[in-house]
Amino acid sequence: MTDRTAHRPGVFIATLAIATCLAAFAPTNRAEVGTTTPTPETALQSKTSPAAIAPSHVTPLPPTRQVPPPLVIRGAAVFRDGAFSPSTAVVTENGRIVAVVPPGEPIPVPAGAIEIDGTGRFLLPGFIDGHSHVSHLFPQAGVPVEEILPDYLRNGITTLRATGDTIDVQLRVRAYSEAHPDLAPRLVMASPLFDKSPPYHAGVSLAITDPEQVPPFVASMSELGVQTFKIYVGMDRRIGSAIIHEAHRHGRWASAHLRKYHPLEAIEDGIDSVEHIESVFNFLTPPEVPEWLLRDERMHMSVMAVESLRRKILQEQVKTDYSHPRATELIAAFARNHVMVNPTLIVYRSWMLLSDTPETREHPDLQRTPRRLVDYWDSLAHHAGASPETQALRRRQFAKLQELTGLLHRSGVELLVGTDAPFPYVPPGYSFHQELELMVESGVPPAAVLMAATRNNARAINLSSELGEIAPGRLADLVLLDANPLDDIRHSRRIAAVVRSGILLTFPAKPSEARSADVPAGPQAKG
Repeated sequence: MTDRTAHRPGVFIATLAIATCLAAFAPTNRAEVGTTTPTPETALQSKTSPAAIAPSHVTPLPPTRQVPPPLVIRGAAVFRDGAFSPSTAVVTENGRIVAVVPPGEPIPVPAGAIEIDGTGRFLLPGFIDGHSHVSHLFPQAGVPVEEILPDYLRNGITTLRATGDTIDVQLRVRAYSEAHPDLAPRLVMASPLFDKSPPYHAGVSLAITDPEQVPPFVASMSELGVQTFKIYVGMDRRIGSAIIHEAHRHGRWASAHLRKYHPLEAIEDGIDSVEHIESVFNFLTPPEVPEWLLRDERMHMSVMAVESLRRKILQEQVKTDYSHPRATELIAAFARNHVMVNPTLIVYRSWMLLSDTPETREHPDLQRTPRRLVDYWDSLAHHAGASPETQALRRRQFAKLQELTGLLHRSGVELLVGTDAPFPYVPPGYSFHQELELMVESGVPPAAVLMAATRNNARAINLSSELGEIAPGRLADLVLLDANPLDDIRHSRRIAAVVRSGILLTFPAKPSEARSADVPAGPQAKG
């Protein structure tokens, strides 16, 4: 085994992501988000009164009827174990699947059932966005998160896996979702970002400097319903291993966006998954690649010096050799220890690397997103100032990330599907389909991508017994498609019906809603 401390992980992608997005997390309303770095003690003082968790800036609505009428979906092909199989019907009652009727068998039709013709259509479990945020960027853009939540449902996403948000906002959104399952996906909560002091993202982070702080914090967060405990880029092994241990002791999931904590160490300590493809890639690059300096360290540098450093790092990183023992050993460790990887390719294509390209700025999905949010993204991109001279190198860099994603799959590493919405040009709901397309383009077969978006993502929120599969007893979260996504992954957008907790949803058409023919052509799996 190689020396885990020999290679510096603090290279270009991770720190560029931190540097360009730091301003997006800066408090804009001191009375709302405060100005001090959260500690375990202050983080646990979340406001949980009814007034505190009520949706802000949204007209209160009466709760949705809790017991939906039964549904009978006749004749649809049902997705299971990576393939579609014929069925006579899928029957739901009281919000759960009660029968998956094989061909030729009689259908038990409950009294008062709504019947849906699924003939020639394709039925999947409700999609799960495995990397999302509900407290990031929305306040700065002046967009209440409740306004955005229906866009997840209209795209077939019935569950969100939070991956680092403030507890008070998550409690508010969770309460809203439970009261209005016809307007919002369910939210599975995450801890704030565990980080060093001071943290990179003060508004959504929790600075922990002593392992003894970890047990009471994890215990308290678990009582509130937190399922994912997320280790962030500044956290080292001393505290990171304690977080993993305590999360597992409470039956929770431990994940990480790695930079200081080496993945081989995290894997040995029992990490369940890593977030973002850079949490793998940054540890595969040659050690001679220059280190990208943090924002404070670049303050004394001229613009030309910063651009020169960025170009040099890109030039070296695109040479990364995935056949080097440094890469093969790490990838094998992920596969051997069943540690999942959540690539979130869309946030690299649309923001971190290629925010200045036509495929990002002119994507039809932006026309479906609130203008206030897109305008705010434009303002962030303006200040980020991507240099046209490095665009070709950045395209090659993104191609390397896609190559690694395909290699991970072929090497037996289980993948998750997440978007990192609402980071710039990652439109909530719609970007999920872009992520599916990018993963297929990377060489992951459509069947494996759909399994990751359903079964694997359900496992990452500890809800395998409730979600991710169409089977009796599971929650009735379903997506009915007009075309087979195994033939063309873009057919994931061809949504005929969405069912959330047994409720057949309806969506008013948006004025800017594009036809599926308007969606850019997307490639299929290679080979």
